[in-house]
Amino acid sequence: MDGRPLVLTVTQLNTYIKSQFDGDERLAHVFISGEISNFTDNYRSGHLYLTLKDDKCAVSAVMFAGYAAHLRFEPEDGMKVIARGRVS
Repeated sequence: MDGRPLVLTVTQLNTYIKSQFDGDERLAHVFISGEISNFTDNYRSGHLYLTLKDDKCAVSAVMFAGYAAHLRFEPEDGMKVIARGRVS
């Protein structure tokens, strides 16, 4: 390298990070425990948007309509859950 910093576009950075997540088999089937916060039910699309958090960290999550239609409970803020999914 010539000493100049690598400058990426937002798209380049996100594409690279997504490729790293998608290429890691350990992240293809993950169980995560946490508390639901910021729950939003998008009635138009059927997708569910939420944050899963513990006492130190949080991750944003989405449950797509096809999966949300099979839930046997109504998610709500403060609910402690174990979620299954993939990191992408």
